[in-house]
Amino acid sequence: MVYTCSKNIFASTHIFLPYFFCELSMTKSPSSPISGLYDDKTECPILHVFRRIGGKWKLPILWHLADQETVRYNELKRSVRGVTNMMLTKCLRELEDFGLVIRQQYNEVPPRVEYSLTNRGKTLLPALEQLYAWGREQLEYEKKAGLLVGSGCACQPTATQPRD
Repeated sequence: MVYTCSKNIFASTHIFLPYFFCELSMTKSPSSPISGLYDDKTECPILHVFRRIGGKWKLPILWHLADQETVRYNELKRSVRGVTNMMLTKCLRELEDFGLVIRQQYNEVPPRVEYSLTNRGKTLLPALEQLYAWGREQLEYEKKAGLLVGSGCACQPTATQPRD
């Protein structure tokens, strides 16, 4: 048995999302392969958020944009360790398309581009801070349990702007 949403978005034997994340009515039904788990027709708020800010790089990008009023491209590239130019550009464009980031281009020589969070993007900051706090607690728990050997984090808050 698998929990499936009345709109059939949770039918998978290996992926289980708790039913309380979706405001749609849930019923038990036999397992059956149903398409549309991550399609754009899903009205589940959690899936919608993950389509907007999910992925490996978008959250670290948003996190680093939150530290300063504006950030230049190369400064952001240095802050988000490991991201390629192509992926950084792709993620920034997507975040801009979703209305979370503003791109300001100046017609100068050499060219200058700055990024900042929109007011809508700033509304994500409390949720990001909660995720950071939970992640920090979880890391400590896993280290104490011997489940993890950590080596630092690229998203540590700066000394000038503590997150707590």
